[in-house]
Amino acid sequence: MTSLELMTEEVQVWVASLEVRDARYSELSRTLSGEEKGRAEGMVPILARRFVVARGILRTLLSGFTGTAAGKLRFTYGTSGKPSLADHDIHFNISHSAELGLFAFAPDRAVGVDVENERPVRRLLDVAQRFMSEQEIRTLAATAPEERDAAFLKSWVVREARLKAEGKGVWSGSEGAKAQPDLTHKLFAPRPGYIAAVAATDSDWRLYTCAMKE
Repeated sequence: MTSLELMTEEVQVWVASLEVRDARYSELSRTLSGEEKGRAEGMVPILARRFVVARGILRTLLSGFTGTAAGKLRFTYGTSGKPSLADHDIHFNISHSAELGLFAFAPDRAVGVDVENERPVRRLLDVAQRFMSEQEIRTLAATAPEERDAAFLKSWVVREARLKAEGKGVWSGSEGAKAQPDLTHKLFAPRPGYIAAVAATDSDWRLYTCAMKE
């Protein structure tokens, strides 16, 4: 990959399909560490393949930004599992749903991204009562039933993106910590049938979306 550039006050989100040909899969797999390959071995086959592709794409993009070979990049992980690079200062985050992956990058601020494929949500109000604010729950309950799934997913991706920008996790219990007031977020549709949000520190940043060639 040719060298990629990130400007200050910029957040880039790369959009990529996780459904790739076998030759591409093998190429991406070779960039992964032994730890990453071990994680994939514990997953069901379709999730393992998508995990390998997503991590390979992440490494490929980070290689373009840092100039370090994809296979030599070393990750460290926060308490909620958010990855960072051991030897570079670039901020990044990753999310995937169904066959779509999103990869967010920023040179000068914390960033989080989340994507969901549009679909019916099982036990929607039960999930909302567990994770969302009282105001969000009231808003969902007042939403017309045929619009409720879409409204829930919009709230969910915003919540997840903001938590991930803070290095927290909705399933880890760390979301109960005090939220950062200086985060802002943007909602967008990376592809038809998907809804996504990206969050980053402060409000002086611009969002650029980039589609990867398949």
